[in-house]
Amino acid sequence: MVPPKPVPKTKPRRGIFHAFKGNLEALMIGVKYFIDPKRFTLIYPKEYNKLREGYRGFIVLIKQKCINCASCARICPAAAMKMIRIPEVDEKTGKQKVKNWPVIDYRRCIFCGYCVDVCPTEALYHVPYHDVVYQNMAEMYLDLESFQKPPEYKAAEEGIPVRYIVDEERGLVKVPYKEGEK
Repeated sequence: MVPPKPVPKTKPRRGIFHAFKGNLEALMIGVKYFIDPKRFTLIYPKEYNKLREGYRGFIVLIKQKCINCASCARICPAAAMKMIRIPEVDEKTGKQKVKNWPVIDYRRCIFCGYCVDVCPTEALYHVPYHDVVYQNMAEMYLDLESFQKPPEYKAAEEGIPVRYIVDEERGLVKVPYKEGEK
């Protein structure tokens, strides 16, 4: 038995006015939300969203606490955390030996926080911000030296902290942040 030949489906021809109508509808949605009095915009970096305590932001290493167990690299689901071998001089014996140290690649990191949670000595911690700008992709790979310093956070220096609350009439509303509020 011979299978039937496939018959190509033809779409009905639509004119240029159909494409124009679709574009006009999209523009009208934009205009509707532009003039909506309930809309709000975060004027970044003049304003920045003050994040709550416990926010999982960028990860920083405290080298003095690290015991080189590699738990962070083993648990990382995105393979963003790696162990690199660095030759060092042992302080007690004076001999040179190779130690493994964690480094992170933020191009892969999903900010799940597993590495921070699994660390037995609390050598890794989160900083409470996430909006850091890099000039190129290569800068997002942090070596051992840069992994020990928190990333520079310009918004906190230049901007005004705000937070969002839920209003029953308007929905989300942006209000100034007051220290000590929850």
